[in-house]
Amino acid sequence: GLLAGIGALAIPGVGPFIAAGPIMAALSGAAVGAATGGVVGGLIGLGIPEIEAKRYEEKLKKGNYLIAMHTNKSEDVDRAKHIFKTAGAEDISTVSEASAPKV
Repeated sequence: GLLAGIGALAIPGVGPFIAAGPIMAALSGAAVGAATGGVVGGLIGLGIPEIEAKRYEEKLKKGNYLIAMHTNKSEDVDRAKHIFKTAGAEDISTVSEASAPKV
């Protein structure tokens, strides 16, 4: 079911990840090519602007978490933002499908 596509991987210089879906595919590529882009390249491939991707990578190196989700429903986006805010998330952002490449 829901957790079937989850996998774990390690990215040199950043550490272990647990991910699923498109982010797992992008970060798996980052693990393979860590010397030539690492997490930044994987996140850019998901449609995240380079400046934000670099900031996220630095936060990951400091032991923070990156949680990503994919949905086509605006109400799911609003609900996720509410959940993250309630939980004390530091940085919440969205990328529209129009700017994100198909994975």
